[in-house]
Order: sequence, then structure tokens, then C-alpha cells
Amino acid sequence: MYKGLSFVIPTKDRPQKIENLLESFLIQEFSCGRIIIVAFGQNIEEVVNLYKDRLPVEYYHLAEGGQIRQRNYGLGLLTDETKLVGFLDDDIVLLPGSLKTMLDFWNSNEEEIAGVGFNVINEESHQYSFLKSLFFASAREPGRILRSGKSTRISDVKEDIQTSWLNGGATIWKHEIIKSYHHQEVKSRWAISEDVIFSYPIGKKYPLYICAEAKVRHEHDRDHTGNQKFYFYGKNKILWNYYFVKKNEDLSEASFFWSVFGGILFKCISAFQLDKVIFQEFIGEIQGIFRILKLSFFGRETEEMLKDT
Repeated sequence: MYKGLSFVIPTKDRPQKIENLLESFLIQEFSCGRIIIVAFGQNIEEVVNLYKDRLPVEYYHLAEGGQIRQRNYGLGLLTDETKLVGFLDDDIVLLPGSLKTMLDFWNSNEEEIAGVGFNVINEESHQYSFLKSLFFASAREPGRILRSGKSTRISDVKEDIQTSWLNGGATIWKHEIIKSYHHQEVKSRWAISEDVIFSYPIGKKYPLYICAEAKVRHEHDRDHTGNQKFYFYGKNKILWNYYFVKKNEDLSEASFFWSVFGGILFKCISAFQLDKVIFQEFIGEIQGIFRILKLSFFGRETEEMLKDT
């Protein structure tokens, strides 16, 4: 057991996913110090209790949810005994040996690393697009943040890479560093870019990495049941991207709007395929741009644009 490593896992209404994740902890070569599950919605304490005699698991249930709120709550429960803290989404599954490989990576690096991400092997890997690069939406290297606020992928990497940002749901951080960076909660139904918003400022000060052999799977349920969900996705993506650009002076609003124009142009071309998903995302993105322009004209704060979306 390595007591210096603890995990915080926010969850909502997914008892089977939590069970799958805890089962994947059981097949690891060593155990960590604490596994803190912070739930909202359905009370899944009975499920978690089934593992208490085999894992150092703790369960907490909040009356008010939100992934950022739940993570912050879990962080507040940690003591100085925790040297490394991991954030895992409830639909992550650890592959055999991933924890040992991750710890070996930390021990083999002498520089002051802030965070290391697991390698999500069942998601699309980085692909460079020359056409998208013309609209500041692609780069040759994975893990980059472009001046438009767009990020390049960090999943399914073939070798260890240094990156400018980390996935919020499959990452281990140095506790001493992470506790000095407050993760600001924004009351939005879907904080789609919260991991980039949180990790990018840290990455500008400390090295961040993806460990290629620390492999996990993201067992995400594609539960979009109506076109309106894709409209919401398109709108929220635009708003959060703009919020991210406004929070970082090294990024460019002009580059953001140019990349949005390029994205809408590509969706217009794809619309000839009569893809309803693309069409709904396209409508959502247009609505997001109008919301930005409207609220900016009235002098509203950027954070206000994210509320009630």
C-alpha cells in the first residue's frame, strides 16, 4: 500500500460505473491510501460498502451537486499525508498495472511535476489537419493550447508526452501544488471545458505529462436521446471556449472568433450529408455566438454567459 496516494471520485446516479471502477482498483498491483467517493443524486452507499473490506474506500453524499463542487469537497478531506491526489471520473476503468506504472513515472522524474495524466486508450488520438490549422483549430503536436483556446488531443498516445493541459477525470496531481489552485465553481449544467480551464494555468508554471503506459478506458455512455442535446452541446462548447480565452491573456479573442467561423464553415459543408447531429450542433454554436455578442454589448461578465445555458 502507498498511503501517499489518494483518489477523489465525483459521481452522480451511476452505481454500475462506480462498481466497475472499484473492481479495476482490485486488480492493481498495489493499493493507495484513500479512495474518496463524493456522490450527488442517487445514494449509492450500499454499492460502495461492498468494497470497504477490500479497498480503503470512503463515501460522502452531498445535497447539492456539480462535478467541481464534489471534487473540491473531496480535496478538503485530504491531509498532509497525501502527497499525490488523483481525480477520476466515475466512468473510468483502470487497466492492469496502470497505478504501478503511474507511480514509477512519478518516482523516475526529479523535476517538480505538477500533474500526470493517464492514457485514455479508447478515445480518438491526435490528428493534425492543415485546413483546420488555418483557422487556429489544429496543431502538429498533441496536448497544445492554441491562441484560439482550442486544445489538441491527449488520448491514446504512443509515448510519454509533455502537455499544456490535462484531462480532469483521469489525472494524478502533486497535492502540495494543486491545493494552492482553487478550482472555481461556475453554476452551469455542463462544464465542458473545466479541465482545460483548471490545468492550463498550472501547466504554464509547472510541467504536465501524459504517461503512455498508465492506461485506462473511458466507458462513456452515449446517452444523447434527442437532437436538442446536441444543440445544447454546440452552444455550451462555444460559451465555455470563449470563457477560457477571456480568462487567459496569452490567448486571443480574434483567433477564437476566426476558429469559430472555420468550425461553422466546416459544419455547413458537412450539412450536405444531412447529418442531424451536425445540424443541431451548428444551430447551437450560432446561438452561442449570438449570446456572446448580446451579453458583451450589455457589458455582462463572461461568467454570466455560462449560467442557465
